[in-house]
Amino acid sequence: MKQLTECIKGGSKDGKEGWLISFNYDPVTVEMLKCAVPHLSREWREQSKSWWVSSEYSNTIKGIFSNFEALAYLQGRLL
Repeated sequence: MKQLTECIKGGSKDGKEGWLISFNYDPVTVEMLKCAVPHLSREWREQSKSWWVSSEYSNTIKGIFSNFEALAYLQGRLL
């Protein structure tokens, strides 16, 4: 499984709840994310090189990234 480098709570451009996640670029992982999360539930943020993913897909992110829960917990506590 892949590892996240960042995972914090954050909103979409239109205010939906979700996660802002980052990971080292890997085309296979990007494709997995795109296949698992519908385009209306994810946004690529070019400037920060991160993805917004709707909170509805937390379990999906957890299945792709082995450190999702730990990183979300740790970074959430640092805010």
